[in-house]
Amino acid sequence: MMDLKEFWRVNKECLDLGADIPRVPVDIHLPGDWVCEFLGLDMAKYHMDYEYQQSNRLKCNEITGRELAYTILPAIDFGVIMDASIYGGRVNYASNATPTLTPVVNDPGEIDALIKHMESVDILQAGLIPKFMEWRDFLKRDFGMELRYGGDLKGCATMMGQICGITNFLTWILVYPEEIKRLIACWRETSIRYIDAMREATGYPLDQRGLSLASDVAGMLSPGMYREFVMDAELKLYNRYAPKAGDKRYYHADYHMLHHLDAFREMGINQVNIDPYVDPQAILQKLPDAVIYGQVPPTDVLLYGTPEDVINCVKRDIEQAGYSRHLIVSTAGSINPGTSFENLRAICHAVDTYGRMR
Repeated sequence: MMDLKEFWRVNKECLDLGADIPRVPVDIHLPGDWVCEFLGLDMAKYHMDYEYQQSNRLKCNEITGRELAYTILPAIDFGVIMDASIYGGRVNYASNATPTLTPVVNDPGEIDALIKHMESVDILQAGLIPKFMEWRDFLKRDFGMELRYGGDLKGCATMMGQICGITNFLTWILVYPEEIKRLIACWRETSIRYIDAMREATGYPLDQRGLSLASDVAGMLSPGMYREFVMDAELKLYNRYAPKAGDKRYYHADYHMLHHLDAFREMGINQVNIDPYVDPQAILQKLPDAVIYGQVPPTDVLLYGTPEDVINCVKRDIEQAGYSRHLIVSTAGSINPGTSFENLRAICHAVDTYGRMR
């Protein structure tokens, strides 16, 4: 039986792909909805109640420590809505689902009013930000944690879906293109104000360059639509926060994304966690210099597959991208609630067996 504590100790060293590492690294993140499903928690209370969230994260940590030698730390987990909450949409909580936002724009005629409003909004007093700052103080009080924020952001298309509703956004981009272009320009400038404000308020290190964007909805756009509407806005953010060669330009999308990889190459995106429907080789054909976080399908393989399925998938990924240092073994998208420890251990076993550097 493999020593999982030793596995994770060595893994910390392996994450530096530029160093002389012994094996291919692994990145596993168990999200809040996995924790809630595993412990049978009320998801509304988990996302609303600080004490409930932290006590259950610590409880889950005891179990993941035994089963996987994996640590779940105290954190601020509001799901995927905090960034977009600054635009004013009502937060909706449910006992069996992650929080959502009610679209703040329900008619294209409302776009310009929102743009005007966002020009003067106090970022640190908007949406969930005051609650985030309060919980941040609690984490420092209770656990001595100094939480920084400002290295990642929901991407443009996903944020448009949260502001307008996905169906409206995908319709209006065709029917009302000029209005959507104005809203995207607003998103770009508001995002800069938001990141700058959050970095200053949380003491984000000035020398820590890089930016991660997460935008599943981008995959629903054609290459032409992405280039016309979104590309320049996202590129401006990368250029501002990852200006130097080698700075982290990371993109996450749990959807078909091969059709955007030419654009990603032009944008200098150098780390990706995308598209569970393709293998690393297909990504590297378009992004030959990229580091891939993947490429285990989180649903078909990790959730519903057998340990043997997981091992075979990881072995394939290592052979295609691991030995050349273009791979951090992970799921191509978020880990689903209900994913078993058996299959998570299979990832570690596969890397330990097949991931030794040649």
